[in-house]
Amino acid sequence: MALTSTAHSKVKAWFQSMISHGTYTIGGTVATMPIQSLTLSGDVITLQFYLADTVSGAITRFQVIDKDGAVFDDQPDSIQKPALNGLLVTFKYTISKV
Repeated sequence: MALTSTAHSKVKAWFQSMISHGTYTIGGTVATMPIQSLTLSGDVITLQFYLADTVSGAITRFQVIDKDGAVFDDQPDSIQKPALNGLLVTFKYTISKV
């Protein structure tokens, strides 16, 4: 049995509503990053976080946190962020009917 178009739309809306914020690990310390934007285009949900130029150091992990405080997505990374520039962190998810 396949999802109806209405059910598919509701699943995408639910997904959008369940995300709370992001975190990043810098120098062994976990810091919070608020959602910069959360958009839906067709079946693709794009979630963006922005780190200002005041943040600098070795970043080793990015995470998406849901409304219950649980880790929804966990992405190890290894970047050296200079204090010169901001950094836009993007997560993309596709919700599609099969």
